[in-house]
Amino acid sequence: MIRSVTTKMEEGEEMSTITTGEWRTVSDAKQAGWLFLQDLLHSSRDSKPLFLCVDIRQDKAEQDQALVSFYKSDNVNWTAPLLCKLEGDAARGSGVDRHMMSSVIFKLMSGFHLNLGNVAINKIFEGEPDHLIPSVLDELLDNDMFTVAGRMIGHSFLYRGPSFPGLSPAIIHILFGGSLETTPVTVQDCPDLDIRDIVKMVVEQTRRQINQFQKGLKETGIWELLIHRRDVIPILFPRESEAQITPQMILDRIIWPSSITVFFENYEDEDGDEDEDSYDAIDVCRVCGYLKTFIENVSPAELKRLIKFWTGWEVPATEMRVKIHEATFPTALTCFETLRLPKHYTEYKQFHQDLRVCTSIGCCSFGCV
Repeated sequence: MIRSVTTKMEEGEEMSTITTGEWRTVSDAKQAGWLFLQDLLHSSRDSKPLFLCVDIRQDKAEQDQALVSFYKSDNVNWTAPLLCKLEGDAARGSGVDRHMMSSVIFKLMSGFHLNLGNVAINKIFEGEPDHLIPSVLDELLDNDMFTVAGRMIGHSFLYRGPSFPGLSPAIIHILFGGSLETTPVTVQDCPDLDIRDIVKMVVEQTRRQINQFQKGLKETGIWELLIHRRDVIPILFPRESEAQITPQMILDRIIWPSSITVFFENYEDEDGDEDEDSYDAIDVCRVCGYLKTFIENVSPAELKRLIKFWTGWEVPATEMRVKIHEATFPTALTCFETLRLPKHYTEYKQFHQDLRVCTSIGCCSFGCV
């Protein structure tokens, strides 16, 4: 069974407001966003929590419906504490929350199994990379799916989850109050080749979708930040190229096992177990070397799958730990942002194959974690 429960605001209850204003004056946009969100979430810390529950044993259509039903609820305080649960999996804690936010943004980008308008997979946004525009499918508009999209993106931002990359600059311009006459449009903003000669008409066709989208964003409480700190908008809606994860971005955040240091310092413990410790250190160094090679050579898409498998979403954590131990296959403790790798690998080819399989499964099911 799939459950998604939102707690509606009590009669007379209003969305909590910001109590401090430091976010308005701090120079760094990321710091401004962090301060704003801290204040916003703190002001709702005593509100009734929101419960989001998805049964991963069910098919994709039912899982998608659970997510959509959760975000279609009206009169909800989206800044209230969030509790997520995956039925059919033993995982608990912040790793599950990160996985859920990642799944929400992934579905917004890839499409939901809703069968609206006799379309098996409904994409809320369509078009070329960095030129995504709202779909003009009437059934999406009639079902308030763009309000849902705004709530999803705003909610992910509230919990420092993945942003939504690739939205057309023209749509962002209109979304935040720009006029049609000054819209910075290009032919790439028109996914239909037959109407690329009437670019602005395409943008005008999505006016109602944009209004719904704006409504959803406002309901999550982040609109004040976006209006007063326009430098935060590119963080919420980055270019797709800017959202790419690079190998160095990951390597700079890894906390490697201490055995690596032990090995290079030729450490000998007090019990005289030098040989055993040295062999362990050699295993650790070899497998860590395989991981470094993997990170430096796979595609950006595979890097994102690795990060999601490792931490629960595609956003690299400040510190990501690696543990080498006795095991058969790679696993992860997402709540502790720890990647656990077996020490038995002696060939990179087998390591590469197993890690690719595990991260691919991890993108589709939390049960591998």
